[in-house]
Amino acid sequence: ASQTLVTNKAEGVSLTVNWNCNDDFSSKVSASSRTSEYKAGLDDDSFEDVFLSFPETGEADQTSLEFQLSGDMGALDFVSGLYYFNEDGFNNQDPTIFLTFPGTFFLSQEVTSMAIYANLGYDLSDKFRLSGGLRYTEDEKNAFTNVGSGPYDDSRDFDEISWELAANYSFDNGLTGYATVQTGYQSGQYPARPFCLFGDGDPNDDIDCFKASDNITATNFEVGIKGQLTDRFSMSAAVFTTQYSDLPYQVSTTSGGGFSTVNLIVDQTSTGFEWENTLFLTDNFSFQASLGYIDVDVDEQQGVKPVAPLTPELTWSLSPMLAVPLAGGGEVTLRLDYSFRDEMYGEPSSDPGRLTGIEDRAIANVDIAYHSADGTFTAGLYGRNITDERYDNARLNTGDYILRILSNDPSEFGVRLVKSF
Repeated sequence: ASQTLVTNKAEGVSLTVNWNCNDDFSSKVSASSRTSEYKAGLDDDSFEDVFLSFPETGEADQTSLEFQLSGDMGALDFVSGLYYFNEDGFNNQDPTIFLTFPGTFFLSQEVTSMAIYANLGYDLSDKFRLSGGLRYTEDEKNAFTNVGSGPYDDSRDFDEISWELAANYSFDNGLTGYATVQTGYQSGQYPARPFCLFGDGDPNDDIDCFKASDNITATNFEVGIKGQLTDRFSMSAAVFTTQYSDLPYQVSTTSGGGFSTVNLIVDQTSTGFEWENTLFLTDNFSFQASLGYIDVDVDEQQGVKPVAPLTPELTWSLSPMLAVPLAGGGEVTLRLDYSFRDEMYGEPSSDPGRLTGIEDRAIANVDIAYHSADGTFTAGLYGRNITDERYDNARLNTGDYILRILSNDPSEFGVRLVKSF
Protein backbone atom coordinates (compact mmCIF):
# COMPACT_ATOMS: atom_id res chain seq x y z
CA ALA A 1 0.00 0.00 0.00
CA SER A 2 1.49 3.32 -1.06
CA GLN A 3 2.40 5.81 1.66
CA THR A 4 4.21 8.22 -0.63
CA LEU A 5 1.92 11.19 0.08
CA VAL A 6 3.60 13.34 2.71
CA THR A 7 2.23 16.66 3.92
CA ASN A 8 3.58 19.13 6.49
CA LYS A 9 1.96 22.26 7.85
CA ALA A 10 3.33 24.67 10.44
CA GLU A 11 2.44 28.12 11.66
CA GLY A 12 3.59 30.24 14.54
CA VAL A 13 4.29 33.66 15.96
CA SER A 14 7.22 35.02 17.91
CA LEU A 15 7.98 38.27 19.73
CA THR A 16 11.31 39.63 20.95
CA VAL A 17 11.67 42.77 23.06
CA ASN A 18 15.10 44.26 23.81
CA TRP A 19 15.77 46.90 26.47
CA ASN A 20 19.11 48.56 27.12
CA CYS A 21 19.00 49.35 30.82
CA ASN A 22 22.18 51.45 30.61
CA ASP A 23 25.62 51.29 28.99
CA ASP A 24 26.52 48.16 30.96
CA PHE A 25 23.32 46.11 31.19
CA SER A 26 20.66 44.98 28.73
CA SER A 27 17.68 42.64 28.87
CA LYS A 28 15.63 40.65 26.38
CA VAL A 29 12.30 38.87 26.46
CA SER A 30 11.46 36.29 23.79
CA ALA A 31 8.11 34.51 23.43
CA SER A 32 6.89 32.15 20.74
CA SER A 33 4.00 29.86 19.91
CA ARG A 34 4.06 27.23 17.16
CA THR A 35 1.67 24.61 15.83
CA SER A 36 2.61 21.85 13.39
CA GLU A 37 0.89 18.86 11.83
CA TYR A 38 1.92 16.21 9.34
CA LYS A 39 0.75 13.21 7.37
CA ALA A 40 3.23 10.49 6.41
CA GLY A 41 3.74 6.76 6.80
CA LEU A 42 5.75 3.67 5.97
CA ASP A 43 5.07 0.91 3.45
CA ASP A 44 7.39 -1.91 4.49
CA ASP A 45 6.17 -4.51 1.97
CA SER A 46 6.33 -2.57 -1.34
CA PHE A 47 3.25 -4.51 -2.48
CA GLU A 48 0.09 -3.08 -3.97
CA ASP A 49 -2.00 -4.91 -1.38
CA VAL A 50 -2.02 -3.96 2.28
CA PHE A 51 0.41 -6.26 4.13
CA LEU A 52 2.81 -4.13 6.20
CA SER A 53 1.50 -0.58 6.13
CA PHE A 54 1.74 2.19 8.71
CA PRO A 55 -0.07 5.42 7.73
CA GLU A 56 0.61 8.14 10.29
CA THR A 57 -0.66 11.57 11.28
CA GLY A 58 0.62 13.81 14.03
CA GLU A 59 0.31 17.22 15.63
CA ALA A 60 2.31 19.28 18.13
CA ASP A 61 1.80 22.59 19.93
CA GLN A 62 4.82 24.42 21.34
CA THR A 63 5.11 27.45 23.60
CA SER A 64 8.34 29.03 24.84
CA LEU A 65 9.20 32.03 26.98
CA GLU A 66 12.67 33.33 27.89
CA PHE A 67 13.94 36.27 29.90
CA GLN A 68 17.61 37.21 29.56
CA LEU A 69 19.78 39.71 31.41
CA SER A 70 23.29 40.41 30.13
CA GLY A 71 26.07 42.76 31.04
CA ASP A 72 29.36 43.99 29.60
CA MET A 73 31.61 45.82 32.06
CA GLY A 74 34.91 45.91 30.23
CA ALA A 75 36.93 42.83 31.05
CA LEU A 76 33.92 41.17 32.72
CA ASP A 77 30.73 40.11 30.94
CA PHE A 78 27.84 37.79 31.71
CA VAL A 79 24.60 36.33 30.34
CA SER A 80 21.85 35.00 32.62
CA GLY A 81 18.28 33.98 32.11
CA LEU A 82 15.09 32.08 32.86
CA TYR A 83 13.58 29.67 30.33
CA TYR A 84 10.18 27.96 29.95
CA PHE A 85 9.09 25.49 27.28
CA ASN A 86 5.97 23.36 26.78
CA GLU A 87 5.14 20.91 24.01
CA ASP A 88 1.99 18.81 23.70
CA GLY A 89 1.82 16.43 20.75
CA PHE A 90 0.78 13.04 19.42
CA ASN A 91 1.17 10.64 16.52
CA ASN A 92 -1.52 8.23 15.40
CA GLN A 93 -1.61 5.27 13.01
CA ASP A 94 -5.19 4.37 12.16
CA PRO A 95 -5.19 1.66 11.11
CA THR A 96 -1.73 0.16 11.39
CA ILE A 97 -1.52 -2.99 9.24
CA PHE A 98 0.87 -5.67 10.50
CA LEU A 99 1.01 -8.94 8.51
CA THR A 100 -2.45 -8.10 7.00
CA PHE A 101 -4.02 -7.65 10.46
CA PRO A 102 -5.39 -4.18 11.29
CA GLY A 103 -4.46 -2.63 14.59
CA THR A 104 -4.08 0.65 16.38
CA PHE A 105 -1.17 2.80 17.47
CA PHE A 106 -1.50 6.06 19.39
CA LEU A 107 1.21 7.85 21.35
CA SER A 108 1.00 11.27 23.00
CA GLN A 109 3.31 13.20 25.28
CA GLU A 110 3.36 16.54 27.05
CA VAL A 111 6.72 17.99 28.09
CA THR A 112 7.24 20.98 30.35
CA SER A 113 10.77 22.27 30.84
CA MET A 114 12.01 25.12 33.05
CA ALA A 115 15.58 26.29 33.51
CA ILE A 116 17.72 28.99 35.09
CA TYR A 117 21.22 29.69 33.75
CA ALA A 118 24.19 32.03 33.90
CA ASN A 119 27.49 32.34 32.07
CA LEU A 120 30.35 34.55 33.24
CA GLY A 121 33.40 35.53 31.18
CA TYR A 122 36.56 37.43 32.11
CA ASP A 123 39.36 38.74 29.87
CA LEU A 124 42.61 38.21 31.73
CA SER A 125 44.39 40.05 28.90
CA ASP A 126 43.81 41.07 25.29
CA LYS A 127 44.64 37.50 24.28
CA PHE A 128 43.49 35.25 27.12
CA ARG A 129 39.86 34.71 28.20
CA LEU A 130 38.24 32.42 30.77
CA SER A 131 34.53 31.68 31.05
CA GLY A 132 32.21 29.41 32.96
CA GLY A 133 28.52 28.62 32.95
CA LEU A 134 25.94 26.87 35.10
CA ARG A 135 22.39 25.70 34.25
CA TYR A 136 19.71 24.01 36.32
CA THR A 137 16.85 22.31 34.44
CA GLU A 138 13.61 20.67 35.55
CA ASP A 139 11.56 18.59 33.09
CA GLU A 140 8.17 16.96 33.52
CA LYS A 141 6.86 14.38 31.04
CA ASN A 142 3.36 12.91 30.83
CA ALA A 143 2.90 10.18 28.23
CA PHE A 144 -0.02 8.04 27.03
CA THR A 145 -0.17 5.16 24.57
CA ASN A 146 -2.52 2.56 23.16
CA VAL A 147 -1.05 -0.06 20.82
CA GLY A 148 -4.14 -2.26 20.85
CA SER A 149 -3.57 -3.88 24.24
CA GLY A 150 -5.30 -1.21 26.29
CA PRO A 151 -4.48 2.33 27.42
CA TYR A 152 -1.27 3.01 29.35
CA ASP A 153 -0.09 6.27 30.86
CA ASP A 154 2.96 7.29 32.82
CA SER A 155 4.62 10.44 34.09
CA ARG A 156 8.04 11.28 35.41
CA ASP A 157 10.00 14.30 36.64
CA PHE A 158 13.65 14.97 35.81
CA ASP A 159 16.22 17.53 36.93
CA GLU A 160 19.89 18.10 36.26
CA ILE A 161 22.69 20.61 36.78
CA SER A 162 24.96 21.14 33.76
CA TRP A 163 28.06 23.32 33.56
CA GLU A 164 30.87 24.52 31.31
CA LEU A 165 34.44 25.79 31.74
CA ALA A 166 36.31 27.29 28.78
CA ALA A 167 39.60 29.02 28.00
CA ASN A 168 40.48 30.91 24.79
CA TYR A 169 43.84 32.27 23.68
CA SER A 170 44.51 34.41 20.58
CA PHE A 171 47.90 33.81 18.98
CA ASP A 172 49.86 36.40 17.02
CA ASN A 173 49.56 34.37 13.80
CA GLY A 174 45.77 34.84 13.59
CA LEU A 175 44.77 31.54 15.18
CA THR A 176 42.71 31.13 18.34
CA GLY A 177 43.21 28.14 20.60
CA TYR A 178 40.53 26.93 22.97
CA ALA A 179 39.90 24.23 25.56
CA THR A 180 36.52 23.35 27.03
CA VAL A 181 35.01 20.96 29.54
CA GLN A 182 31.23 20.87 29.43
CA THR A 183 28.38 18.67 30.51
CA GLY A 184 25.13 18.09 28.68
CA TYR A 185 21.76 16.72 29.68
CA GLN A 186 18.61 15.33 28.10
CA SER A 187 15.65 14.04 30.06
CA GLY A 188 14.77 10.36 29.76
CA GLN A 189 12.85 8.94 26.82
CA TYR A 190 9.79 6.73 26.54
CA PRO A 191 9.80 3.81 24.06
CA ALA A 192 9.02 5.10 20.58
CA ARG A 193 6.84 2.13 19.56
CA PRO A 194 5.88 0.21 22.74
CA PHE A 195 4.37 -2.92 21.19
CA CYS A 196 6.31 -4.65 23.98
CA LEU A 197 3.12 -4.03 25.98
CA PHE A 198 1.47 -7.02 24.30
CA GLY A 199 1.25 -9.79 26.83
CA ASP A 200 1.09 -7.47 29.85
CA GLY A 201 -1.51 -9.00 32.14
CA ASP A 202 -2.74 -5.87 33.93
CA PRO A 203 -2.68 -2.41 32.30
CA ASN A 204 -3.61 -0.88 35.66
CA ASP A 205 -0.50 -1.98 37.53
CA ASP A 206 2.81 -0.16 37.32
CA ILE A 207 4.87 -3.08 35.99
CA ASP A 208 5.25 -2.71 32.22
CA CYS A 209 7.74 -1.53 29.58
CA PHE A 210 6.12 1.89 29.07
CA LYS A 211 8.58 3.69 31.31
CA ALA A 212 10.99 6.54 30.67
CA SER A 213 14.72 5.96 30.87
CA ASP A 214 16.93 7.88 33.31
CA ASN A 215 18.57 11.19 32.51
CA ILE A 216 20.93 11.07 29.53
CA THR A 217 24.13 12.89 30.51
CA ALA A 218 27.37 13.64 28.69
CA THR A 219 30.72 15.14 29.62
CA ASN A 220 32.79 16.52 26.75
CA PHE A 221 36.49 17.45 26.72
CA GLU A 222 37.66 19.36 23.65
CA VAL A 223 40.80 21.17 22.53
CA GLY A 224 41.07 22.98 19.22
CA ILE A 225 42.41 25.82 17.09
CA LYS A 226 40.67 27.95 14.49
CA GLY A 227 41.24 31.12 12.51
CA GLN A 228 42.90 32.81 9.55
CA LEU A 229 46.48 31.54 9.43
CA THR A 230 47.43 33.53 6.28
CA ASP A 231 45.60 35.74 3.79
CA ARG A 232 44.88 32.63 1.72
CA PHE A 233 44.44 29.91 4.31
CA SER A 234 41.90 29.47 7.13
CA MET A 235 41.33 26.35 9.16
CA SER A 236 39.79 24.79 12.24
CA ALA A 237 40.82 21.57 13.98
CA ALA A 238 39.67 19.91 17.18
CA VAL A 239 40.16 16.72 19.17
CA PHE A 240 37.48 15.61 21.61
CA THR A 241 36.29 12.84 23.86
CA THR A 242 32.70 12.57 25.09
CA GLN A 243 31.53 10.28 27.88
CA TYR A 244 27.82 9.38 27.74
CA SER A 245 25.81 7.84 30.57
CA ASP A 246 22.40 6.16 30.18
CA LEU A 247 22.38 6.75 26.43
CA PRO A 248 19.36 5.05 24.77
CA TYR A 249 19.90 3.04 21.60
CA GLN A 250 16.65 2.26 19.83
CA VAL A 251 16.22 -1.47 19.14
CA SER A 252 13.39 -2.65 16.90
CA THR A 253 11.76 -6.08 16.72
CA THR A 254 8.42 -7.55 15.67
CA SER A 255 6.40 -8.20 18.80
CA GLY A 256 2.78 -9.18 19.36
CA GLY A 257 0.68 -7.09 17.03
CA GLY A 258 3.26 -4.67 15.69
CA PHE A 259 6.72 -3.29 15.11
CA SER A 260 8.18 -2.65 18.58
CA THR A 261 10.91 -0.09 19.27
CA VAL A 262 12.41 -0.02 22.78
CA ASN A 263 15.49 1.55 24.34
CA LEU A 264 18.75 -0.26 25.05
CA ILE A 265 20.48 1.85 27.72
CA VAL A 266 24.28 2.01 27.41
CA ASP A 267 27.33 3.94 28.59
CA GLN A 268 29.55 5.10 25.74
CA THR A 269 32.81 6.96 25.12
CA SER A 270 33.37 8.71 21.78
CA THR A 271 36.81 10.03 20.82
CA GLY A 272 37.45 11.86 17.59
CA PHE A 273 39.07 14.50 15.44
CA GLU A 274 37.56 17.16 13.16
CA TRP A 275 39.32 19.37 10.63
CA GLU A 276 38.12 21.94 8.06
CA ASN A 277 40.06 24.31 5.83
CA THR A 278 39.71 26.80 2.99
CA LEU A 279 42.78 27.45 0.79
CA PHE A 280 42.98 30.03 -2.00
CA LEU A 281 45.70 28.71 -4.29
CA THR A 282 45.21 31.78 -6.51
CA ASP A 283 42.81 34.72 -6.45
CA ASN A 284 40.39 32.65 -8.56
CA PHE A 285 40.95 29.06 -7.43
CA SER A 286 39.92 27.87 -3.97
CA PHE A 287 39.97 24.49 -2.30
CA GLN A 288 37.81 23.47 0.67
CA ALA A 289 38.27 20.20 2.54
CA SER A 290 36.98 18.54 5.70
CA LEU A 291 37.89 15.40 7.61
CA GLY A 292 36.16 13.68 10.51
CA TYR A 293 37.18 10.61 12.49
CA ILE A 294 35.41 9.07 15.48
CA ASP A 295 36.09 5.97 17.56
CA VAL A 296 33.23 4.77 19.76
CA ASP A 297 33.58 2.36 22.67
CA VAL A 298 30.35 1.01 24.19
CA ASP A 299 30.29 -0.82 27.52
CA GLU A 300 29.28 -4.47 27.45
CA GLN A 301 25.63 -5.38 27.96
CA GLN A 302 25.02 -8.85 29.45
CA GLY A 303 28.29 -10.16 27.99
CA VAL A 304 27.68 -8.64 24.53
CA LYS A 305 29.53 -5.54 23.31
CA PRO A 306 27.21 -3.29 21.25
CA VAL A 307 28.35 -0.91 18.55
CA ALA A 308 27.16 2.64 17.95
CA PRO A 309 24.50 2.51 15.22
CA LEU A 310 24.62 4.85 12.21
CA THR A 311 28.08 6.10 13.22
CA PRO A 312 30.67 5.98 10.40
CA GLU A 313 34.26 5.97 11.59
CA LEU A 314 35.55 8.21 8.78
CA THR A 315 33.96 11.04 6.77
CA TRP A 316 35.62 13.51 4.43
CA SER A 317 34.85 15.98 1.64
CA LEU A 318 36.66 17.92 -1.10
CA SER A 319 35.31 21.04 -2.83
CA PRO A 320 37.52 22.76 -5.44
CA MET A 321 36.10 25.88 -7.14
CA LEU A 322 37.40 27.93 -10.06
CA ALA A 323 36.15 31.47 -10.78
CA VAL A 324 36.78 32.79 -14.32
CA PRO A 325 36.45 36.61 -14.60
CA LEU A 326 34.72 37.92 -17.73
CA ALA A 327 35.47 41.08 -19.66
CA GLY A 328 32.07 42.58 -18.84
CA GLY A 329 32.67 42.34 -15.10
CA GLY A 330 30.78 39.13 -14.37
CA GLU A 331 32.29 35.71 -13.73
CA VAL A 332 31.75 32.02 -14.39
CA THR A 333 32.25 29.60 -11.49
CA LEU A 334 32.93 25.88 -11.76
CA ARG A 335 32.55 23.85 -8.55
CA LEU A 336 32.85 20.18 -7.64
CA ASP A 337 31.68 18.76 -4.29
CA TYR A 338 32.74 15.23 -3.38
CA SER A 339 31.86 13.62 -0.04
CA PHE A 340 32.58 10.21 1.46
CA ARG A 341 30.88 8.35 4.31
CA ASP A 342 32.48 5.23 5.77
CA GLU A 343 30.71 1.93 6.36
CA MET A 344 28.60 1.63 9.51
CA TYR A 345 26.00 -0.51 11.26
CA GLY A 346 22.26 0.03 11.13
CA GLU A 347 21.65 -1.22 14.68
CA PRO A 348 23.68 -1.72 17.88
CA SER A 349 25.14 -5.05 16.69
CA SER A 350 28.18 -5.89 14.55
CA ASP A 351 27.08 -9.51 14.06
CA PRO A 352 27.40 -10.11 10.28
CA GLY A 353 24.65 -12.72 10.51
CA ARG A 354 22.11 -9.98 11.24
CA LEU A 355 22.74 -8.43 7.78
CA THR A 356 22.57 -4.85 9.07
CA GLY A 357 26.00 -3.65 7.92
CA ILE A 358 25.77 -0.57 5.68
CA GLU A 359 28.37 -0.08 2.95
CA ASP A 360 30.29 3.15 2.47
CA ARG A 361 29.07 5.66 -0.07
CA ALA A 362 30.48 8.59 -2.08
CA ILE A 363 28.47 11.45 -3.61
CA ALA A 364 29.65 13.91 -6.29
CA ASN A 365 27.88 17.16 -7.21
CA VAL A 366 28.84 19.68 -9.90
CA ASP A 367 27.79 23.28 -10.51
CA ILE A 368 28.61 25.63 -13.40
CA ALA A 369 27.17 29.12 -13.09
CA TYR A 370 27.32 32.63 -14.56
CA HIS A 371 27.12 35.53 -12.07
CA SER A 372 26.39 39.05 -13.30
CA ALA A 373 28.71 41.92 -12.41
CA ASP A 374 26.18 43.54 -10.06
CA GLY A 375 25.42 40.22 -8.34
CA THR A 376 21.69 40.31 -9.09
CA PHE A 377 21.50 37.53 -11.70
CA THR A 378 22.74 33.94 -11.77
CA ALA A 379 22.27 31.33 -14.48
CA GLY A 380 23.67 27.88 -13.91
CA LEU A 381 23.76 24.19 -14.75
CA TYR A 382 23.91 21.72 -11.89
CA GLY A 383 24.20 18.01 -11.28
CA ARG A 384 23.41 16.26 -8.02
CA ASN A 385 24.71 12.75 -7.30
CA ILE A 386 26.06 12.62 -10.85
CA THR A 387 27.15 8.95 -10.57
CA ASP A 388 23.63 7.96 -9.42
CA GLU A 389 24.90 6.36 -6.21
CA ARG A 390 22.24 4.19 -4.52
CA TYR A 391 22.81 3.36 -0.88
CA ASP A 392 21.19 2.53 2.45
CA ASN A 393 20.69 5.19 5.10
CA ALA A 394 19.63 2.65 7.74
CA ARG A 395 19.01 -1.08 8.24
CA LEU A 396 17.02 -2.88 10.93
CA ASN A 397 16.71 -6.60 11.57
CA THR A 398 13.27 -7.04 13.15
CA GLY A 399 13.65 -10.79 13.56
CA ASP A 400 11.17 -11.51 10.76
CA TYR A 401 12.65 -9.37 7.98
CA ILE A 402 15.33 -6.78 7.17
CA LEU A 403 13.98 -3.23 6.98
CA ARG A 404 16.10 -1.04 4.67
CA ILE A 405 15.75 2.75 4.64
CA LEU A 406 16.94 3.61 1.13
CA SER A 407 18.43 6.84 -0.18
CA ASN A 408 16.07 9.20 -1.97
CA ASP A 409 18.56 11.35 -3.89
CA PRO A 410 19.00 9.78 -7.35
CA SER A 411 20.88 11.67 -10.07
CA GLU A 412 19.41 15.06 -10.87
CA PHE A 413 20.50 17.50 -13.56
CA GLY A 414 18.95 20.90 -14.18
CA VAL A 415 19.10 24.61 -14.95
CA ARG A 416 19.01 27.26 -12.22
CA LEU A 417 18.01 30.90 -12.82
CA VAL A 418 18.07 33.43 -9.96
CA LYS A 419 17.18 37.13 -10.12
CA SER A 420 17.47 39.42 -7.11
CA PHE A 421 15.58 42.71 -6.93
